[in-house]
Amino acid sequence: MRGFDAIRGQDLPVKILRHYMRSGRVPHALLFTGIEGIGKRTTARLFAMALNCTRSPAGGGTPETAAGDAPCGQCRVCRRIVAGKHPDVIELAPIKGILRIEQIRHLLAGLAMKPFSAPQRVVLIGDAQAMNAAAANALLKMLEEPPEATTLILTAHQRADLLPTIASRCRHLRFSPLASADIVVLLRSALDISDEAAGAVAESAEGSYTRALRLAQAGWLARRDWLLRATGLDQPPTSTPRPLTWALALSAQLAGQKDRIETDFEILKSWIRDLSVWPYLPARIIHRDREATLAHVGATLGAGQLLDLWEVLEKAEKNIAANGNLRLTLDVMTLRMAQVVKGR
Repeated sequence: MRGFDAIRGQDLPVKILRHYMRSGRVPHALLFTGIEGIGKRTTARLFAMALNCTRSPAGGGTPETAAGDAPCGQCRVCRRIVAGKHPDVIELAPIKGILRIEQIRHLLAGLAMKPFSAPQRVVLIGDAQAMNAAAANALLKMLEEPPEATTLILTAHQRADLLPTIASRCRHLRFSPLASADIVVLLRSALDISDEAAGAVAESAEGSYTRALRLAQAGWLARRDWLLRATGLDQPPTSTPRPLTWALALSAQLAGQKDRIETDFEILKSWIRDLSVWPYLPARIIHRDREATLAHVGATLGAGQLLDLWEVLEKAEKNIAANGNLRLTLDVMTLRMAQVVKGR
């Protein structure tokens, strides 16, 4: 982790944080909002490093040793923060999906004492929207009488997820979904993956690097290729279509992997979407690594067939969401998809 340059796609929040440091007026409470996986927690840690780095002006560095307003990432303080071992940089996260009153009380007891060694103690409360009512009220009391030399950073999906009385006492910084190009760069630096494959994953990640990384590591590309082969959507319809028993066998395979159903629908719908978009806006397709296949298949499927396939998937998704019989729903879906592709 080296300076704020490690944060991609969040120029405005980083600019504001740098202004706070340069002015010497760091707010006692900050609220970072945005979807999962766009750099909120990483930015908070870097801010904590910058405030306490022994080579930065905020942390007491001299002009000769200072690395601008960014943390050096190399001094003992920076290394301890990165390792999660600095006593004055405290992180709280939900336990089983909930931030509990006991966690906030323990935090408040610690904040009643002076910082151990840091010029500026930093507390990061991740997923603050998970606070229960008791925890939120306890935190509110701390915000009304903030401890000395302490900055509290909350992260949440959106401001409305928090009590208005808490949100109003924080300086609010919005973090934007990442551009696909930024996600590709991050994926390429973390994994052995081609530009085209990284682009396909990035386009499916809805602006979240965390989601993109999870998809790539879970074999999303291999699952996509298998799914397209299994449904026959990776090749033009033939004069000798597959028997309907094939559709039922596919349904059985899908039903046997219920934890992948949501991802499978996303893959199929994004493929149908690309087949529809390809003739008009080829630069906007998601599955860029399968561009030749899209062109080949798209030339043989009409707009009416693509619309029918989309509606089949939509109907199946709604039935599953409504707790309909999974196997029966998938049977109907795969049979109907086979009929649509054959032109019936």
